[in-house]
Amino acid sequence: MQSVVFDFVLATLLPIYLITALGYTLRSRGVLSTDFLRDSSRLVFNFAAPATLFFALAGSAKSIVIAPYFLLVSMSLLIGLTLLCWLLAPLVVKQRAIRGVFVQGASRGNLLVSGLAFTHGIYGMEGIALASLPLGMYIIFNNIYSVAILKYYESDNDDSMSKYWGDVFKNPVIVAVLAGALCGWLQVDIPESARNTGNLLGQLTVPLILFNVGASFDFKLLRSPNIIGWAATLYKCIIMPVIGVSIAWALGIHGMELGIIFLLLSSPTSSISVVFAQMFGGHQGQAANMVLTSGLLSVITVVVGLAYLQTTGMI
Repeated sequence: MQSVVFDFVLATLLPIYLITALGYTLRSRGVLSTDFLRDSSRLVFNFAAPATLFFALAGSAKSIVIAPYFLLVSMSLLIGLTLLCWLLAPLVVKQRAIRGVFVQGASRGNLLVSGLAFTHGIYGMEGIALASLPLGMYIIFNNIYSVAILKYYESDNDDSMSKYWGDVFKNPVIVAVLAGALCGWLQVDIPESARNTGNLLGQLTVPLILFNVGASFDFKLLRSPNIIGWAATLYKCIIMPVIGVSIAWALGIHGMELGIIFLLLSSPTSSISVVFAQMFGGHQGQAANMVLTSGLLSVITVVVGLAYLQTTGMI
């Protein structure tokens, strides 16, 4: 059994981490420029990732697109554990001005990594289709929630919020998820040429995401240990997945569905949280530290968590 689990983890996760390490190495040696990383991020966000999500959902069986119980449980856990972090923030962070950044860092996961790269590596396109359901809805919730939390704790710039509201509902990922789910529900027959084009574009998604994740690591930030940053990291990478998976298992979720919930909950803090913190005056240095520490800890969490779930037969 241990050999099977080791082979499972090695085959599914090692390629992901090797590409991530390559991104860090190429960035350190100046092969990947800042302009390339910025432009490739735009390509992923605006075109490649939406294409992947749309065609994964549009080409799925109707039962995968609907999955009402899985959607209810996964969304309840994602939102519930996010709100729990907000309630715990005053107990962990005494300085009110930093609580907004703490809540973001402890609950805002990089769902494009867990929802696409990890899920694709382990479960293929069927897994992506299933993960897209909570992913799209949670992105809507989290964008609104993050703005509200940061404004609640540090409100200096009203124009930033008013400018951002419209962008939330024009998010290409959200549009792709909704459109793909509708096509999957109606079982729309998409022309083969369109599917092939979308699949080619979608193949850019995972490697570009992993390159950007690796290139974003700045280990200099670890020279200044930060208790608040590590507290946020522990909540994001350990407490959320442990509580969430336990509840989901008790509610009858197992197999691929449980594995996807684990990947969504154990994802590292999203780098977009740094942008949000900077936009709303919320200590972007703290936010960047949380992104790095959670990215490092999530490597261990995902490997150990998947090995345990596989060994116990839960997935």
